[in-house]
Amino acid sequence: MKRKLLLIAMFLGLQYAAFAQTKNVTGVVTDAQTGTTLPGVSITAPGTTIGAVTNLKGEFSLNVPENSKQVRIKFIGYDEQLLTLAGKPLQVSLSANNKSLNEVVVVGYGTEKKKDVTGAITTINAADIGGRRDVQVSDALEGQIAGVTVTRNGGAPGAQSTITFRGITTIGNNVPLIIVDGVPSLSIDKLNPDDIESITALKDASSTAIYGTRAAAGVLLVTTKRAKDGVASVNYNYEYGDITPTSQPTYVGVVRYMQLFNEFTTNDGGAATYTPTYINTYLQNNATNPDLYPNTNWQTTLINKSAPRDMHNLSFTVGTDKIKTRASLGYSNTEGLYNNLSYKKYNATVNNDFKFTDKLSGSFDVAVVNTVNDDVNDAGGNGITYESRVLPPIYGAVYSDGLLAPGKGGRNPLAQIEQGGFNNTNNMTLTGRAVLNYKVIDGLTITGIASPTYVFGSNTVFSKQISFTSPTDPSLIVNVNQANTTLSEDRPYTYSFNGQLLANYTKTFNSVHNFTALVGYEDNYTYNEDINASRGSFALSNYPYLDDGLLTLRGNGGSASEDALRSYFGRMTYNYKNKYYVQANGRYDGSSRFAAADRWGFFPSFSGGWTVSEESFLKDIKPITFLKLRGSWGQSGNDQIGTYPYQANITFNNALLYNGGLVTAETSGGQLAAAVNNITWETQQTTDLGFDATFLNNRLSVSGDVYQKETKNILLQLNVPIYIGLNAPYQNAGKVSAKGWEITTSWTDHIGELKYSFGFNMADALTHIDDLKGTSILGDQALIQGGQYDEWYGYKSAGLFQTAAQVSSSAVLNSTTKPGDIKYVDINGDGKITPTGDKVLLGGSLPRYTFGLNGRFAYKSFDFSFVAQGVGSQLVRLSTNTVEPFLEAFGNVPTLIDGKFWSLNNTTQQNLNAQYPRLSRTSDASNYLLSDYWLINGRYLRIKNLTLGYDIKSALLNKLSMKGLRIYIACNDAFTFSKFPKGSDPEVDASSYPIVKTFMAGLNVKF
Repeated sequence: MKRKLLLIAMFLGLQYAAFAQTKNVTGVVTDAQTGTTLPGVSITAPGTTIGAVTNLKGEFSLNVPENSKQVRIKFIGYDEQLLTLAGKPLQVSLSANNKSLNEVVVVGYGTEKKKDVTGAITTINAADIGGRRDVQVSDALEGQIAGVTVTRNGGAPGAQSTITFRGITTIGNNVPLIIVDGVPSLSIDKLNPDDIESITALKDASSTAIYGTRAAAGVLLVTTKRAKDGVASVNYNYEYGDITPTSQPTYVGVVRYMQLFNEFTTNDGGAATYTPTYINTYLQNNATNPDLYPNTNWQTTLINKSAPRDMHNLSFTVGTDKIKTRASLGYSNTEGLYNNLSYKKYNATVNNDFKFTDKLSGSFDVAVVNTVNDDVNDAGGNGITYESRVLPPIYGAVYSDGLLAPGKGGRNPLAQIEQGGFNNTNNMTLTGRAVLNYKVIDGLTITGIASPTYVFGSNTVFSKQISFTSPTDPSLIVNVNQANTTLSEDRPYTYSFNGQLLANYTKTFNSVHNFTALVGYEDNYTYNEDINASRGSFALSNYPYLDDGLLTLRGNGGSASEDALRSYFGRMTYNYKNKYYVQANGRYDGSSRFAAADRWGFFPSFSGGWTVSEESFLKDIKPITFLKLRGSWGQSGNDQIGTYPYQANITFNNALLYNGGLVTAETSGGQLAAAVNNITWETQQTTDLGFDATFLNNRLSVSGDVYQKETKNILLQLNVPIYIGLNAPYQNAGKVSAKGWEITTSWTDHIGELKYSFGFNMADALTHIDDLKGTSILGDQALIQGGQYDEWYGYKSAGLFQTAAQVSSSAVLNSTTKPGDIKYVDINGDGKITPTGDKVLLGGSLPRYTFGLNGRFAYKSFDFSFVAQGVGSQLVRLSTNTVEPFLEAFGNVPTLIDGKFWSLNNTTQQNLNAQYPRLSRTSDASNYLLSDYWLINGRYLRIKNLTLGYDIKSALLNKLSMKGLRIYIACNDAFTFSKFPKGSDPEVDASSYPIVKTFMAGLNVKF
């Protein structure tokens, strides 16, 4: 008992001693500009975990160790302070932090402070790109930048998305220019997302005109990571992911298929294919003899439930005042949802910066990327995904003894996967970049850049003949998939060179006149070459080399092309007291794509800005931290129409001729296209008005733009008289225009130790066809003067015919029309439905009101982030693969339509409520034509990324010399909300490789 009392006394004494070794610090925190008190400000004692936050009156109180001499004051949107304790209450005044406004952003051939920018540009940083955990950089841009639309072309490994700026620029090429560290790049997806420091989108002509003829579709400026002075580090990141489809359509079972197939054939006056007895006993027969009575779920047979993905990224950085080096290695491997499909990407990059003297500095960078696409040989050309959905269950994939069944007459995609050969593509890109900077005088720097790029490609298609045997006699061949085994080899090669000479001058006069100037020269040259060869009838089915093929079934070919662009450009900026801004850009381009007389074009732009928040009448308006109004006008161009379109080219072919009574193959040549040598640039003119603002000490930021674009002299292939005997040549004829707006906003703050931020962006653009010189480009998506770009073009519908009387009294498309078919509106009133008289524009097909939403939270060692993206309105066609039964006259039946189509077996009320037309082979061609019957609002919201991370902080890390250890879990394309039919995805149709959901776990180690 005495021992317990003694221990209690010692414990109380220690507590008293501990209490006696602390002191109390109090104070009030206010805004330096307004004098108002600030709640939620963080106060900590350096070197300890002791901290407090101010209350609603801006007051704080905390006990710190007796020997503490300072406290740290931190608040989002304000400059941090480190105050010395003086034994009395602290009166703290925090100044608003304009760090974000003073950040340097990349612009064409240079940089500017964010607050000085007068054009419409948006920059996203490494966390926005690498944090998305996408293999392809283009996917990571989806929903990130207002006005930049990313359209995914399926979720297959290695698939690249399409990027467009502010609607559509031209009728031809709408791909933006990609600039990586100042040098043009062929593809943004060649980069490793973990190597990217920032991406800047140049969206209006004042920012893109400096790139002239290549900039009409917008410009993406990519800056890669580089080493910093005095920093040495090693960073390794490993990630493993599991891929599953976001959605998959479903199809009726084998018994239901046969029942519906009978209705399908009898509706058109034919006999039933399957007898009732055959149908009723089919499952029983399948159980005893599956080879003769197959029941194949082709989708589950071919498409795996999941596939793995793994990524490794390793980087080294070291920096001194003379040399800075960052080297990185990246590897990613994504397996496909069916076997023998994969995409591998290998990246190696070394960025070096040198300081030779106070006047001379330079950089030397080398980047290598190798991409390997391995796929099966799809002999039918439809794709494995399509095959998995079109083949009905009544055809067998494999016999019970393991041998491959012939499917439908030798059409067996499982056989193609396992024994049909391969289609492999290997591309290696090698890029070098050498830079020298010489500081002539204070403010004047001369820069020279030389950058070659080599692309070595290889594509091998080995298409193997597969023999299928009888289910009752394995020695009897009943089908083959193709006539013989063939091999095709293709070796494309590209060399490009970019050379630049730049002079940058910066000067400030009398502390108020800020002036910068840039003049430059640039030379771009590209050479393409291709050689290919093929042979057939291989003796050895597992020897994919040309010398094993038959000489008489050989083929070969080759081609080459080159183009060049020479440019002179300049920029001048001036601002007075960082308040009034003007900027002028100009570029003079000459392209080998045009004849000498029309080769050169000049592209100017002008912009201005007014920082209203610097005016005295706004200084006392407390909520406004920064407000700038800006406007711009400019022109940019487009010459992406092929090589030498102004020249008369001879096309060579093999012709069969009689020679002495024998048929011989001779080389023939002829001019196919008319040449017009006075064609020149497409020119786009853009006007933009915008603003940038921050409020509440930079916690809230808002920027917005409205713009109008007009592209003239669009290069179109206008019709020429038939008697000329040549294809239509390119001519400057078209004109399109677009109007739109964008808004971007974000909020950054914290509550105690919880730091959080939210961001939102939305944009809308509408492109119209103003002039096509009397021509129209017709199809389901048409280009018609007065309409929208790629506007839906088809029939107006009036429901389904319900009775024969309705059919006989109405205009119809053809004589096979019956009750249950779609009724089309007779637009011109001529008593019949015709493509020329009754097809009309039905509405735009492009997305409207695209938006993105993101949020980040950090609490102590935990962090969580999310990214969402979507489309507010889009007129989308339900693809025939989604709703049409019996594709190719035999295909599967989607469960989506079962019980919802018009049928003679239905009651009158059921047919009145029917959503889909009757089952018919003779009417399916008319029922599934493009009409408003199949158009729906395709708006959707998709949760693009969810990430939860934890930073491990331990004394053990210091002992291991580790700077950080982070673990995280993440999910891409986690959830989708839309009105699309079940099993459909808003970004791809039912025949495409599905969009995939990826669950990931990763580890990041820093030394």
